Amino acid sequence: MSAKYEGEQKELRAKIKALQEDIDRTTSKAATADIFIAAVRRYTRARKLTPRMLDELVQRIEVHQAEKIDGVWVQRLTIHYNCVGVIAIPDELTIPMPDITMNTRKGVYVSYQPDSRAG
Repeated sequence: MSAKYEGEQKELRAKIKALQEDIDRTTSKAATADIFIAAVRRYTRARKLTPRMLDELVQRIEVHQAEKIDGVWVQRLTIHYNCVGVIAIPDELTIPMPDITMNTRKGVYVSYQPDSRAG
C-alpha cells in the first residue's frame, strides 16, 4: 500500500512539474506578445519604413520560389515577426457582406450587392 501511495505521489509531482512548465511557457508568450504590441504601437502612424522599424518588428523574411499560376507569376513571402512569429492573414473576409435592399418608392427596389473583388 505504501508503494502504491509513493507511486501516485511521484506521478502527481511529475504532472505538477509539467503543468508548471506549461504555465511558464504561456506566461512567457504573453509577455513577449505585449512587448511586440508596444513596439507596433510606436509605429502606427509611420509614413516610411526604416531600418530601425524592421529591426524591432521583423525577425526574418523568407522569399519562396516564384511559380506561374494561371499565366501570372506569383511569389510568396513569409514574414516572421519578433515575439509572435508568423501572422496568418486570411484570403477571404470572415464576416460576410450583407446584400442590402431598399424600398425607394412604391414598387421600386434598389439592391446593393458587394462585389466579389471587394476587400
